[in-house]
Amino acid sequence: MNVKSGSGATMPHPHEPVPTSPSTETSPRALTPRRVVVFGGAGAMGAKAVETLAAMPEFSEIVAIDLDASALERLTAVAAHVRVLAMDVLTDDIAAALDGVWGVVSALGPFTRFGEVTLGAAIAAGCHYVDINDDWEPTLTALEHGEAAAQAGVTALIGMGASPGVSNLLAKLAAEQLDETHELLTGWPMGTLAPPEPSGRPNAATLHFVHQTTGTVRVHRDGEAQLVAPLEKRTIPYPGYGDLKAWIIGHPEAVTLPRTFTSLRVCENLGTGPEWVFDRIREIAARVDRGELTQADAAREIEAGFERPAALQHSARPERSRPAPGLWAWAGGIVAGAPAHVAAELTRFPADGMAGATAIPAAIGLQLIARGLISQRGVVTPEEAVPPAEFFAEYEPFCTNARFEDESTPLVTIGRSQN
Repeated sequence: MNVKSGSGATMPHPHEPVPTSPSTETSPRALTPRRVVVFGGAGAMGAKAVETLAAMPEFSEIVAIDLDASALERLTAVAAHVRVLAMDVLTDDIAAALDGVWGVVSALGPFTRFGEVTLGAAIAAGCHYVDINDDWEPTLTALEHGEAAAQAGVTALIGMGASPGVSNLLAKLAAEQLDETHELLTGWPMGTLAPPEPSGRPNAATLHFVHQTTGTVRVHRDGEAQLVAPLEKRTIPYPGYGDLKAWIIGHPEAVTLPRTFTSLRVCENLGTGPEWVFDRIREIAARVDRGELTQADAAREIEAGFERPAALQHSARPERSRPAPGLWAWAGGIVAGAPAHVAAELTRFPADGMAGATAIPAAIGLQLIARGLISQRGVVTPEEAVPPAEFFAEYEPFCTNARFEDESTPLVTIGRSQN
């Protein structure tokens, strides 16, 4: 079964916003222009968010906030209604920066350090909020602010990037194909990690990866939250592909999806790629766990890349009728009384790599709040609050990088197999 997004006659064109009247807009700033702040606006993700938001007619002014003043200046060329503000959100007056602001997008990581600061400030200022938080620990902390956000009339949409974010919506689509959902997995390939920074500092995304492959991570097993060692291997019967080898990586999906899909016995996030690559990552992670290597040095080793072992140089790779999935979700459960597996995946991606794949969904999340298509107040997750059809209709025009050669392949495909 294929699902094609963006072709329904009732959906608005991506560049023609649905008008929102003051009578239907419940924001505390309903009658004011929609000024938006982007925290971490000078970084790769933040700059892409600024660019994307600036092209959306719902927003009258975009203010990029970052500590790097020189990098911020480059954003002034994006559009006439983009402004920049150099500040440290940990020490400067963040409340003043949010005065008169309708919405916030936070691309400021690590969220273990900045997540609660930016979320709390947005709630206090009565601003709607979207972030790209991809750490499970601050996700749990953010959910504790749900009542405060609801009382402030704020929608705080957390984890609205690629993974988490788009992956959660794929998981929702997969689960909805089953009568009963017992297992829900999300995943992405190792090749999506960002390249090193020109400065020589480890990329924030790689540092995040090291953090989520060391120590213990939270998953959902036997119907409850558990802490387990990461990088455990799984083999998944993936419809249309065959056995997909994957390894556990800590992520928010395993924390948030069981809150919506309460029948789950298992929920995990996984990385895919060659087994020998994960063997090398496991070696590096073990050195971090033993205190022999810092997380920053581990990130540098991963960014330097790995050579394929000599013993594998001439080994034949399995013949496949199709490439391995990119961003995907997999559900196991029951259909018509029989066990079944369902997979939902993206077939195209934005051309700007990780920055586009992460920042564009966040910008669309704020746009859907502005249009009233996301109306739930409080701290919410993508699977709880974001309508998949409307989201993918907006996302599809950005997705020009095809994973499959057939240009007619829908943006989202759903495959099913019986046990």
